[in-house]
Amino acid sequence: MKWRGYTSFLFGLIVFLVIIPISIQKAKQAQASENREFAFVNVTIIPMDKERIIEGQTVIVRDGKINQLGPAFKTSIPEGAERIDGKGKYLIPGLVDMHVHLKDIDDNEMSALLQLYVVNGVTTVLNLSGIPRHLEIRKKVAEGTLFGPTIYTSGPYVSSVTGSSPTPEEVERAVIEQKRAGYDIIKIHGDFTREAYRRLFVIARREGMRVIGHAPRNLGIEAMLEERQDAVAHAEEYIYDKNSTSRDFADIEPKIPVIARATARAGTWVVPNLTAFKNVGLQVADMDAVLHRAEMRYVPPGIVRLWGSPTNPYSRLGKEQSQKIQARYKVLEKLTKGFRDAGVRLLAGTDAMNPCVVPGFSLHDELRDLVGAGLTPYEALRASTSNAAEFLKGDREFGTIAVGKRADLILVDGNRLENVAFAQRIEGVMIRGRWLSRPELQKKLDELVASYGRDR
Repeated sequence: MKWRGYTSFLFGLIVFLVIIPISIQKAKQAQASENREFAFVNVTIIPMDKERIIEGQTVIVRDGKINQLGPAFKTSIPEGAERIDGKGKYLIPGLVDMHVHLKDIDDNEMSALLQLYVVNGVTTVLNLSGIPRHLEIRKKVAEGTLFGPTIYTSGPYVSSVTGSSPTPEEVERAVIEQKRAGYDIIKIHGDFTREAYRRLFVIARREGMRVIGHAPRNLGIEAMLEERQDAVAHAEEYIYDKNSTSRDFADIEPKIPVIARATARAGTWVVPNLTAFKNVGLQVADMDAVLHRAEMRYVPPGIVRLWGSPTNPYSRLGKEQSQKIQARYKVLEKLTKGFRDAGVRLLAGTDAMNPCVVPGFSLHDELRDLVGAGLTPYEALRASTSNAAEFLKGDREFGTIAVGKRADLILVDGNRLENVAFAQRIEGVMIRGRWLSRPELQKKLDELVASYGRDR
């Protein structure tokens, strides 16, 4: 017993003298990196406060925030600031993926996937299936001891079963517990009684928590809009409404203007989540082709294996289902355009980590798909920048380029208001004031590939 006590004491001493100081030092190094001064010189900015570009600007970043911006010819650059040549390039806010799943994976896989977001200019994510471990990951990222995007997270689903409902008392208890635990938002994914669903919003609003998720399919879209659910995580929820009678959902199309106007009146935000739905159809049509897309080489091998047959849930669907999924996708495109025309506020989310939806890369797919559905490039970018910031943080501390905002920025080659596709034209990413040039971003990707034992 004495020996056990001595061993425990010795282990505790090692932790105190060695491990803790190392962790503190790493945090200090990360903080020091974010506290450096940078100057984007003679750059064209796309501030995303409205549809405009401002040429010939210099943007000064200090202590992780935008400290100053103005015309290059009269904006002085602080001595010692690192200069970043912006001539011929465009500076836009960092992107936000408003629907991701961090999953409960091992630390190495988590680190790899978080890097994929940043390499693609995704500087903020909303995790929509949270567990206590995700709160720790959020904290490590904020402290600088884990490299990744700023994380907002829901807790576990409130109601996760179709065909049953939590009681109103259970709903109230879940909301309060998640608020106390430190989660940012409430996620729903299941059925409710009408009383329980109403209680959800009474308590969530009392506690200052927004509610996002699926529609309660047993109640229908009308109940969701009556309670003014804050956001819908998939546009497809509208085509699964209990009042839909057509197996191909063709009956939804003539109702789109009415549905869209009702959603706008309710103030409910919508995450179209087009790329996730399209991806299902692609997997059903040709799973092997999807698994061999270029971005798959950056995904941990164990995850890629899980996405393949027989563990991929979509592998059980026959290829004849592919055409039906494509037809439904066309309805989703029309629905998305209907929301846009009615003034519904849209958010860009991808269901990243759904099978074959690769973190970071998927948001660029979503931007292209939003434009394909009828949004302008500005509207698509707004869904993943300023709109996201408004939904997550009413004070909009990020999402636009302005003095005082968090320095989450992307330097790109080309005007993104003319062409939203820019995944391969990123010249560098700044995340919370830390600058990573194109070579540094590529190095991170190469190191991931090497760590998997794959050829570069």
